[in-house]
Amino acid sequence: MASAIVRRNIIRSNNLKRLSCWRLNNNKQLLNNVEDACTIYTEAVGGVGLPSYMRGAVFREPNKPLTIEEFHIPRPKAGELLIKTKGCGVCHSDLHVMKGEIPFSSPCVVGHEITGEVVEHGQHTDSKTIERLPIGSRVVGAFIMPCGNCSYCSKGHDDLCEAFFAYNRAKGTLYDGETRLFLRGSGNPIYMYSMGGLAEYCVVPANALAVLPNSMPYTESAILGCAVFTAYGAMAHAAEVRPGDTVAVIGTGGVGSSCLQIARAFGASDIIAVDVQDEKLEKAKTLGATHTINSAKEDPIEKILVYAFLFRLIV
Repeated sequence: MASAIVRRNIIRSNNLKRLSCWRLNNNKQLLNNVEDACTIYTEAVGGVGLPSYMRGAVFREPNKPLTIEEFHIPRPKAGELLIKTKGCGVCHSDLHVMKGEIPFSSPCVVGHEITGEVVEHGQHTDSKTIERLPIGSRVVGAFIMPCGNCSYCSKGHDDLCEAFFAYNRAKGTLYDGETRLFLRGSGNPIYMYSMGGLAEYCVVPANALAVLPNSMPYTESAILGCAVFTAYGAMAHAAEVRPGDTVAVIGTGGVGSSCLQIARAFGASDIIAVDVQDEKLEKAKTLGATHTINSAKEDPIEKILVYAFLFRLIV
């Protein structure tokens, strides 16, 4: 039976110093001589009511179907949260792994665009994380899961996190060198592509999670953690789009269509969508494109320059 770590905060009615301690919910309480005047607030860190097992989609061989297999419920460690997955996108990089075009440790669970609900904090997770992401929080995860401690993370370059690339991308593990996924029958380890989001539950470092507003649905919001973040970085940091700019977006797939919407939100006056499919270009108009170019039918550079004459152009 699963155990929950429970934090008990004791506040004396005479305003003495606040005390805090931890206990296992199936052990004797480690609090003694608490006066009747004390008020006790208890916050579950998780574990109670969770199933013992879950299902996940496992990649074993290139160009073969994923298999649905049973796992022990993964256990988060310090600084990690267990998320009940509500939505998970399928990114093209997942497909590259499944086709064998990107080398990655196998067998593994793919999926790195997730939304979900916080159901457990790892033991010894710091109080600030618990306060920021309490049990029941709606969250969205980032596909690059920053450790928060390496030289790049300390400079704000989370996208270059040394631990993420050294452990997760190179070895399929989290940052202690271990996976959190183990098969139900054999107990064999299964690697994690990012958090391994194509499963009913996943373990995610707290630094890779942000609160998802109640107004945003789980399913549609899953792509925030990859396609939209990538597009935002391109528009905000690489292109530095400003109000009145003319922006050309080459390719209107997942990232490109997000670029169109973000460019519009940033105040770009002319937004040019370039693609080879008329159907995608028609869709681009609904996402913010003011002009479209089918590069299979006309010279995109010549046409872009016509639209962008006398304006600051970003491609």
